[in-house]
Amino acid sequence: MATQKPVEWVSTLITRFEDQLPCRAGPQTTHSRINEEQNQACLIQISRHKFSLVISGLTKILQRVNETYISVNSVPRPHGADIERNCYESLLIVLDTLEQCLSNLPKDTAKFDEAMNVKLLLRELCQFIDSNENPNAVQLKNLATKVLFALSLNFFNAVFNRISARLQELSTCSDENPDYTDIELIQYINVDVLKLTKLMNETILKFRLLKKSVHQVLIVSLERAIWNWLDTYPDEFADVQQKSNEELAKCADCLFDLLDQVSDTKKCRASAWPLQIMLLLLSPKVFEEIVTSDGGTPCSPRHSKKKQFIDTVKRSIGPHTSSKQLTEAAAVTCVKLCKAVSYINTNTANVAFTLVQTIITDLKNLLFNPAKPFPRGQNFVYHDIDLMVDCFVSCFRLKPQNNEALKVCLNPNVQYIYHYILVTSLYRIITQPRLHWWPQIDIIYCKSSELRSMFTDTLNKVAQGFISHTPLRMIQSLTLKSKESVPKFKERNEEIPGYRALLLWMVRLIHADPMLMLNNQGKAGHEIQSSTLELINGLVSLVHQPTMPDIAHEAMEALLVLHQPEKIEVWNPEAPINTFWDVSSQVLFSISQKLIQHQIVNYTDILKWLREILVCRNEFLSHHKDYANVGSHIAICKQAHIKLEVVFFMYLWSIDIEAVLIAMSCFCLLCEEADIRCTTEEVTVTTLLPNYHLYQDLAQASTILTTACGDSRLYYRDHNHGRAALQKRIMTLLRRIEHCVNGVQPAWEETFRNWEVLTKMKLSLKNRDSILTMKEGDTIKYLGCTFSGELQFNEDSVTKLNMNLDKLVTSCLLKPEQIVNQYVFPGLTYPLQTAPLTKLRPEILDGIDTVIRRSVKAITGLPANTSTAMLYAPRRYEGLGLIRCRGRLPYNTGPLLRGSQMYPMLCSSPLSIVQLRSLNVPIDWALIRGIRV
Repeated sequence: MATQKPVEWVSTLITRFEDQLPCRAGPQTTHSRINEEQNQACLIQISRHKFSLVISGLTKILQRVNETYISVNSVPRPHGADIERNCYESLLIVLDTLEQCLSNLPKDTAKFDEAMNVKLLLRELCQFIDSNENPNAVQLKNLATKVLFALSLNFFNAVFNRISARLQELSTCSDENPDYTDIELIQYINVDVLKLTKLMNETILKFRLLKKSVHQVLIVSLERAIWNWLDTYPDEFADVQQKSNEELAKCADCLFDLLDQVSDTKKCRASAWPLQIMLLLLSPKVFEEIVTSDGGTPCSPRHSKKKQFIDTVKRSIGPHTSSKQLTEAAAVTCVKLCKAVSYINTNTANVAFTLVQTIITDLKNLLFNPAKPFPRGQNFVYHDIDLMVDCFVSCFRLKPQNNEALKVCLNPNVQYIYHYILVTSLYRIITQPRLHWWPQIDIIYCKSSELRSMFTDTLNKVAQGFISHTPLRMIQSLTLKSKESVPKFKERNEEIPGYRALLLWMVRLIHADPMLMLNNQGKAGHEIQSSTLELINGLVSLVHQPTMPDIAHEAMEALLVLHQPEKIEVWNPEAPINTFWDVSSQVLFSISQKLIQHQIVNYTDILKWLREILVCRNEFLSHHKDYANVGSHIAICKQAHIKLEVVFFMYLWSIDIEAVLIAMSCFCLLCEEADIRCTTEEVTVTTLLPNYHLYQDLAQASTILTTACGDSRLYYRDHNHGRAALQKRIMTLLRRIEHCVNGVQPAWEETFRNWEVLTKMKLSLKNRDSILTMKEGDTIKYLGCTFSGELQFNEDSVTKLNMNLDKLVTSCLLKPEQIVNQYVFPGLTYPLQTAPLTKLRPEILDGIDTVIRRSVKAITGLPANTSTAMLYAPRRYEGLGLIRCRGRLPYNTGPLLRGSQMYPMLCSSPLSIVQLRSLNVPIDWALIRGIRV
């Protein structure tokens, strides 16, 4: 169908993609998430060939979901929170799919019909960009801007035409509060030097006709567009500095003059100065003429206003300025200057470096002065933080060996906001794509001890009240306080980033580059090991924090990076193997203990993470195979191994089939570790792992199960009997356990303990009802069977039998054998067949036979001493042919019946063949082939 009817096939795929969104199918499960990811991957691949069909379909889906989301938010309704969440997650999925489709589209492949679809998409995206400060709206806006950035790469003209049309409308608009959304698109589009020039030309044409309110929006948007250009195409900016682009320089010169004319107040200057300094850098010849004029070189009168601008900025950044507004504007302008200059190769003789040297000292004194903080007020908290981060990063790149800001931020006695700025700055230095002249982060490695102390102090402050007197290196777990309220969907930002935000960024920093915390040059081995253990235990304590999932996730990633073989080597270079067994075993012990106690909600993710940790451990051990057992004799190592086995055994009973398969696969890694450590004949795999072969079979079973249907992990989910078949296979393998050592016995004990706990709980239903579980001694009746801890024989049936016989004794309408065989005994058949044989005491069966014989004799008028044999003899032998309850089945003593003896016993007894099987009675099936089991 895909080759013969591509349009129908793509339409079907888009329909299925929409049907599996949370707004249609409900909250996502692991299964539905995998299906959604598969559909998304298919759409992204197909979009390269059928772009118009895919984009058109996704745009319509986006429109429908957004309409539902808006209606749910505007009108309260039952279960509105669930619907809102589902719509919100659906929007995220659709926007992410759009962004990837647009990013994978080959450049310059736009066609007319595709451009028409892009216009419709653009209209929908604008709704997300014009959003409020709601955390969900901010997240949607960020994702929508990514879609717009990818869109503008191939469809710039469509975006540009929308911006140009809006500028034209605003030039003649008389509204007091017009819509600026289309102008703000400038901030988020992908522009190269040609597109930037086109934007600036359009702005120059319309600038004089626009109101001042529009000027403010346009100024901010153009500055952001220039920064997008620098970040996306830094080579083009470097080329402009080497060889001036005349058209770009002309636009920059003209736009600078326009801004200078409208900046008639201090407020206007504050917003215009950052853009003006960027425009000067786009005219390198003019900029050189202005800067060198301070040394006596004449400056052209045509550029006098530009020189005056530079002089004003330099005066305003100094300590003797009288205007607070100008000082703040100058600080922002100088930071933008330093940041832009850092994009210029330091090996070139550019006069911009000379200007930076004249202002950088005053700038750092203004921004990094704990005695006189710079912040401009509550409304500018995040703007000021971003400004200081930009300044720190720029100073590091321009003067890496002489960074006074680093000393200020490392001081443990300054306000924590300086620590936050330091950590986020270092994270940006590490993660931002690096230009070849920028210094490496390893310059900061010498500050590892200060950074570790900052991490420990921050962690203790977040956990205050719980570990106030316990050294961090001693703890195995801790519960962290969280003062922030639980968000609706996503965590709300504080007005000022707190210690929790600082902790999150510190963990991200460890994840990005662990060496910032691991460097211990010049210290003794035991000190290095102690500091490593303190760091890793701190991260472990964050893994199982349900109130801080973002920090917990980053801590897991950081620990995984720390377990990479090359990182383990620096845990303690003097004794890497010994330190490995000590530190890593404590990690495994702590996490395993939390899993055993069911204190981790996302246990499937933790099991996946544990599997990755074990892979890293085995890789490290394989590099040191000759002495892999050195230091492994310590108690914590043995305890951790036992706890691991207990975890993997216990989670074989998980309700999440993925967790079961992960636990099964982890046994293979235990076997692999044993293989690596068996270096001599004295140490065999069965010595280290007595159930080695069984563990291999368990791991192999997980491989077979996950690949049983085209390497699909969904095989057992889709199969009706998959879960039962999986558990049956597991039970078959576990029955083969021969050595009840290490984690086997504790696993069974823990499983039994959990079973006891669960049997005392109650199951809560959505309608607030609850189902109580049976307790010891409770008796219930289900499907006609009596349960009291186990199946019982329902003795009420005997009482009922007596009552029925008393009524039938007086009846003269039925023959005795009819009374007993057709009306009395059928009521006993089911209770007798379902009761365990151990519960059918001989005295009960004998009592039933006695009651029946007495009743029959009363009905027929036979003497009380009539022979019992005559009552049970077949009618062809002149007997009554009654059924005998006891029959001739031996319960405790007597030989088992075989062959021809078995047939009459089965014919005359209501006991089932299943019961006979449970007694291991040999059955000659050739004689009883016609009997139903």
